[in-house]
Amino acid sequence: MPGVLSRLLLTLFTLSFCFSIPVVSAQETGTHDLLNQIKELKSVVTIEADELERRARDKLTIARGDVRIQMEDRVLYADEVELDQVKEVVWARGRVQLIDGGRRLDGDRFQYHYRKNTGVMYQARGAIPPATAIQGVEIHKEGERRYRLVEGRFTTCRICQPEPGGVDWEVRAKEAVLEQDDYLEAKSASFWVRGIPSLFTPYLIYPVGERRTGLLIPRIGYSNVDGFTYKQPFFWAISESQDLTLTGVYRTERGFEGEAHYRYILGPEAVGSIDARIIQDLKSTTQDTIRTTITARHDQQFNPELSLKADVNYVSDRVIQRAFAETPSELRTANLASSRVFMTRLWQNYGLQLLVEDTRTLTEASDSRLRRLPELSFSAFPQRLFGSPVLFEMDASGTYLERSGVPDGGRADLFPKLSAPWRLLPWMTMIPSVGGRETAYTKRAGGGGEGGLTRELFEASNALEARFYRSFQIGGERVDRLVHLVEPRVSYWYINPVDQQELPQFDRVDFISPQNRVTYSLSNRLLAKIKETDGSVRTHEVVSLSLSQSLNLNPRERTFSDLFLSALTPERIDQAVREESARPLGNGFSQAQERRLSNLVATVRASPFRNLAFQGLAAINTESDRVDGIEAGVRFTYPEYGWVEMAHSFIRGGETAGLPGPFQDRETSGVVGRLLFTPVKNVAINYLGRYDSLRETSLENNVVVTYSTCCWLMGIQYVNRDVIPGVRGSEDSVSFFFELLTGGAPAPPERGARTLMRR
Repeated sequence: MPGVLSRLLLTLFTLSFCFSIPVVSAQETGTHDLLNQIKELKSVVTIEADELERRARDKLTIARGDVRIQMEDRVLYADEVELDQVKEVVWARGRVQLIDGGRRLDGDRFQYHYRKNTGVMYQARGAIPPATAIQGVEIHKEGERRYRLVEGRFTTCRICQPEPGGVDWEVRAKEAVLEQDDYLEAKSASFWVRGIPSLFTPYLIYPVGERRTGLLIPRIGYSNVDGFTYKQPFFWAISESQDLTLTGVYRTERGFEGEAHYRYILGPEAVGSIDARIIQDLKSTTQDTIRTTITARHDQQFNPELSLKADVNYVSDRVIQRAFAETPSELRTANLASSRVFMTRLWQNYGLQLLVEDTRTLTEASDSRLRRLPELSFSAFPQRLFGSPVLFEMDASGTYLERSGVPDGGRADLFPKLSAPWRLLPWMTMIPSVGGRETAYTKRAGGGGEGGLTRELFEASNALEARFYRSFQIGGERVDRLVHLVEPRVSYWYINPVDQQELPQFDRVDFISPQNRVTYSLSNRLLAKIKETDGSVRTHEVVSLSLSQSLNLNPRERTFSDLFLSALTPERIDQAVREESARPLGNGFSQAQERRLSNLVATVRASPFRNLAFQGLAAINTESDRVDGIEAGVRFTYPEYGWVEMAHSFIRGGETAGLPGPFQDRETSGVVGRLLFTPVKNVAINYLGRYDSLRETSLENNVVVTYSTCCWLMGIQYVNRDVIPGVRGSEDSVSFFFELLTGGAPAPPERGARTLMRR
């Protein structure tokens, strides 16, 4: 029968084959026998070819010319195919291609066991998702996900660097085994970069996929303080829900270090991580050359009402985080190392929390600690009292505290409060409130006796607030309308004065500043209703400006806790004192003259354009006509080229510099800048800088330059920083890193910023 006619008949009848019965040939005659065999089929195998020949005695089928064999989700293409039903083998020749789901094998010849889905492809090439490409004189398909390569090659670059061109990198080996999404095991292997042999190893295991056990690429660097540095990480994929990265570090000038990073997922609502470092520091400024840090995070939600959270930060000494250039900037500049573990139970109107906390001061001038072992707190959220318009709320806590320089002791604090919001007008509300607070201690300050020490406070306040708005219809292509909101507020606050010098000073609960104060504020907000391309409308805050200040109706010289005064910042309007008037009393308290007017605090946020955002705060001393504090930041984004942001912080304190007391180290001024710049394709520059405006000194310049393609990334990091504990001058360090990528797409430009945070 002619080939064209046979192909037409096979298409009309969808001729199928079962692996366990004879194959139907186009040479068969007898429609009755053909229909009987079709009815007996158990799995669908469709053959299409220009010519089909059936040799019934040998149970052999031969197909020639544009052969296509469909076997479930597998498709085999070739110029010529012989199918042996007895051996269950297909011999394919000429432009052979096997497509198995998303996987593909191409070659000149193919011996294929179609029932086992195994075989050997000669002069072969293969592609395995997401980006793996293999090549070999022989590729043995030994299972659904296992391939053995003879004189083979492996790379992840073909997805973006197609043939016939070369690839950026590849692994060549005499023999290799590839487990899809798992690993490549190679013998007599070599690593080639742009066709140039760069590294040889008799044995290689390379992880394929995001979470595969194996050695990661090392990182090398040099510092004028640490000497040469070598880091070798090893990644262990313990299970689908756990992994561990172990890193050995050697610094020629400082010694050895071991790092461990453990991640886990205990369930849908329980995740966490543990980071640990143990360092042999030959240049340690402390007595012990063995230094350690431990950081742990755990977050568990037992049910919607019950949760457990842990945030542990342990350091063996106060300066370890500032001793190494690779420590992230925010850790090097941290003044506290705080560890907290707390469990929270919520009800509709109530909340209960159990807290254990250990906080250590890391500044060079102080090494103090505060511990809560433990603290139990109970809160009653605002709720109607017996169905009346009056709202009741309460905070209560009990804790045992330890602090350096203060006798250990227990404390109980009870603070109930009543309020009655009253809508005077549709746009005006008055909120009067009254409360009483009692705090009891087991010990007095200085250890002067046990028990019997309490503090009683009375608090009353009244607030009057209003809200006005006006809408302006724009009807533009992007902006539908603008809404201007004006929110004025004025309040009165009273707390009776009591002597608190006998109270041990652990935290902010132990000193409550007396109040007889009027506070007023005015907020302006301009909102834009933006029309999106999908027809929806979103609200965008274009600009907001708020002004606030308070008036002390009875300013006088008072005695304040040093802890309270040192926590006062220029933007605080609940209390204001003349810093230069502070006189330490030697018992943790100081006398200071109150100011009648607090600072006038102006806060602004603006985002007039999609790519520009600004926020700032200024604390203006209206009595002295000066600016006491500034916090400002701006971010500008240029699409496709990156972004730049800068922040400035300033606190005036020159008049107290060198004077003993809580304000002696108040003066600060610094600038922090961050940058992401992508000048050309695949190149990214990430920068972090810190500058001390008071000393006119650059504290840190941290630059990471990366170049990435779809299959690899390399980068260089340079850090210059000032003030190394125990070492004069500055430190300069440089490190190099290289990563092989398997995702099939270039790494994002922000990848370098992750390196800024890397240990």
